[in-house]
Amino acid sequence: MVKHWLAPAAVIAMILAGPAFGHAKLRSTIPAADGQLQVAPKSLTLNFNEAVRLAVLTLTAGGKNIPVTIDRSAAGAPQVSVTLPALAIGKYEVQWSVLSADDGHVTKGTFSFEIVGPGRAPVTAAPVATAPKSR
Repeated sequence: MVKHWLAPAAVIAMILAGPAFGHAKLRSTIPAADGQLQVAPKSLTLNFNEAVRLAVLTLTAGGKNIPVTIDRSAAGAPQVSVTLPALAIGKYEVQWSVLSADDGHVTKGTFSFEIVGPGRAPVTAAPVATAPKSR
C-alpha cells in the first residue's frame, strides 16, 4: 500500500524543490561576450536568470588587473552593473563570481571583449551562437 503513494509523493517533492536546486545562470553581458567594440564601454552589465549579489569581478588586459569598484552591500538583483574606468584599445577578460540571493550558491564565469578603436571595423565571422562561460 505504501508503494502506491511513494512514487507520486517523490515526484511532487522534486517538482516543489526544483527551484532550490538551480543555480544562477548568466543570460547575457554588456558588452557581449567576444564582442568587438569601436568605443570603450563606460559600464559592464551582467544579466542573470535570478537575483544575485556580485562577490568578485576582475577585469584584466594583457595580464594586468584593472581596478574596478563593486558594491558588495548592494541588494540582490537579476542585473548587476559596474562602472568601468577609461579603457584603451585592447582585449579584456572579465572574471566574475556571484552568490544567488535565494540560496547562496556560488556561480562563476569568464568572458572577454575587445576594443578595436573607431578607425577599425569589428571583425565578423560566420554567425555562431556563443554564451559566456559559467560554472
